[in-house]
Amino acid sequence: MKKFISKPHLFFFGLVPLFIILGLIKKDALMDVNISYVYFELAISTLCYLSAIFFSLIGLNYFSVLLSGKKLKKGLTITHIILQLIAFIPFIYLIISINNDGNISSDSKSLVEKLVLFLFIGFFFFLLSILIHLINFFSSLFLKTK
Repeated sequence: MKKFISKPHLFFFGLVPLFIILGLIKKDALMDVNISYVYFELAISTLCYLSAIFFSLIGLNYFSVLLSGKKLKKGLTITHIILQLIAFIPFIYLIISINNDGNISSDSKSLVEKLVLFLFIGFFFFLLSILIHLINFFSSLFLKTK
């Protein structure tokens, strides 16, 4: 755990292959999103690849701070990693439970219906983790260290 705090870019670079593999496994699966009268059909692989790009950008941010010789705020780094884990665990479960037809398997359908609240809360944890990351990144980069 100490290595993740001192080198958080390793954690986020480690998530990149996970999401690329999930995207390759679920390349034919689609997810329907209904917002009022508009229906979106999203490819699961696209969501996974975008997540991989997102995590690689976060890893590059943390790596650039360490390359510049600045110190990261340990409390903010720990908070960011924990919030990011809480945010993407329901997302990963949803991705795994969707089959290639875009339907959720019948044994996990009741669990996913209960997970909708956790997905909604996970989205807000995701937004909060982005805010924490930006605060950590800019405060570490621009504040003077002794």
